[in-house]
Amino acid sequence: MTQHHIDAVSGQLHVDGSPYLIRGIELHNSTSSSAEYLQPLWRRFADAGVNTVLAPVSWELVEPREGMFDFRLVDAMLAGARRHGLKLILLWFGSWKNGSSSYTPSWVKLAPARFPLQADASGSPLDNLSPFSEANRDADAAAFAAFMDHLALADRGEGTVIMVQVENEVGLLGSPRSHGADALAAWEAPVPSELVTALRGGGSPHVSAPDHTATPTWDELVGDADRTAELFMAWHYAAYIQHVAAAGQARHDVPLFVNAWLDSIVPDDSAPSDAAVAGGQSPGVYPSGGPLPHVDVAWKLAAPSISFLAPDVYFGDFGIPFKAYADTNRTLFVPEMRADSHGVSHTFLAIGGYGAIGVAPFGFDSLPESGTLDLRRVYTQLAALESEILSAQPEGRVRGFRVEPGEERTIRLGADEFVVRVHTERVDGEASGHGLLLQTDTDTYIAAGHNFTVDPSPRDGRPVAILQAEELVIQDGRLSPQRRLNGDETFAGTRVRIAETPAPMHGFMLTTGTQSGIVRFSVYSRETAPAAHAADALVTARRDR
Repeated sequence: MTQHHIDAVSGQLHVDGSPYLIRGIELHNSTSSSAEYLQPLWRRFADAGVNTVLAPVSWELVEPREGMFDFRLVDAMLAGARRHGLKLILLWFGSWKNGSSSYTPSWVKLAPARFPLQADASGSPLDNLSPFSEANRDADAAAFAAFMDHLALADRGEGTVIMVQVENEVGLLGSPRSHGADALAAWEAPVPSELVTALRGGGSPHVSAPDHTATPTWDELVGDADRTAELFMAWHYAAYIQHVAAAGQARHDVPLFVNAWLDSIVPDDSAPSDAAVAGGQSPGVYPSGGPLPHVDVAWKLAAPSISFLAPDVYFGDFGIPFKAYADTNRTLFVPEMRADSHGVSHTFLAIGGYGAIGVAPFGFDSLPESGTLDLRRVYTQLAALESEILSAQPEGRVRGFRVEPGEERTIRLGADEFVVRVHTERVDGEASGHGLLLQTDTDTYIAAGHNFTVDPSPRDGRPVAILQAEELVIQDGRLSPQRRLNGDETFAGTRVRIAETPAPMHGFMLTTGTQSGIVRFSVYSRETAPAAHAADALVTARRDR
């Protein structure tokens, strides 16, 4: 077993032998290109409750001259992270970044005859290295192998780098498929037999393989032409990346993954105005062939060295890609999402609702201090609850959620059912509520997050109420019980409220807020005697803390 790995059963990331929850941030694209620029930011990351920094390593800076490697920036990142107790996930910006090839070295860009680009249907070149070219593939693989070989030496015994992303948001923009000479030859070749078998078994929602021939070409597949073209590109991007990934993994074995620029989530006229920004509705408008769930059959077969596919989520209903990637991968990780309050408010949904190993809001390094408050609060809560969350995830004892005003979310956990709502009595205008519910014992739960209420639902028609509730505060990184909550703070034993500030009641008085946003509570059915074990569980938990 390697130092860091993805657990084959739970899908959790294990770091130094133990499950690990990523409280991440991803740097802006150019931040890591200067050790001097990055140096003062490390303390800011650590102070925000971050435990993992995602940082680019670009091919153009690692290999500025062919065969001549420079890893000083990598070493500076290793040193900076270690000084502040942080882990790293390094992002290999090699052949592709965001559907283009802007991060290739100058000696690649200036030799298109040797390192060919792709072409659209008119024959015009596209700013995207051809995945059909062995020269492109082998050059990238050599550089990635050298980078991973350096990590094996520079990170030996430290384990600072816990995962590596191979390329960034790959895919072809400007055309559903490439029409270069190398691509046309591949299009006319037989579809790989393992993919044909998978397609005949329903491996794609859009494309199938005909029964009349054992070795169909890509043009003979059955389905929409653009979807077939997208599957074709997915296979060849994945095969290229497999070659690169395997070359690196042979030098240094850490989990490898790829990330996706998403297509539009809502395909009808009700789509929000930001849908086009989210990717578009046809391959070539979003990067054709990227690691999306509907082409994951190609990625899983052609790139076995890749541990999982991951979504970059910025727009639309975040829950849709969370679910799509959780359903099609053993591991869910969100390596990019919005760093504003809207984006951060989906953290508990990803981790508690879909079992994510973590999230990494993008561009934290450019946020003003006032713009980091939501992330700081969420990461403080996650750090305090990390062991409970990691033990609850594989056992199904945790639920994450995000609710809007007027929305009710019913959550089933253990033998109980709860209704979660936005705490509408807030006076500061905040719109959404977000958090998690975690079962710690029979009839005993922890609620954590921001700006919501939890109401127990009846059991078999019998009303259920709060037996005991206590606010947990964070002291020296650990949770300790502080106030016993009752009366106004639990609405006479009927509700748990997670809100920082006091809230008005009856128009003239205030209930107090919860300082930490974490409350442990037990419930009972009012028409029966209170379950002794529920009260005992709270007493035991209080004593153990």
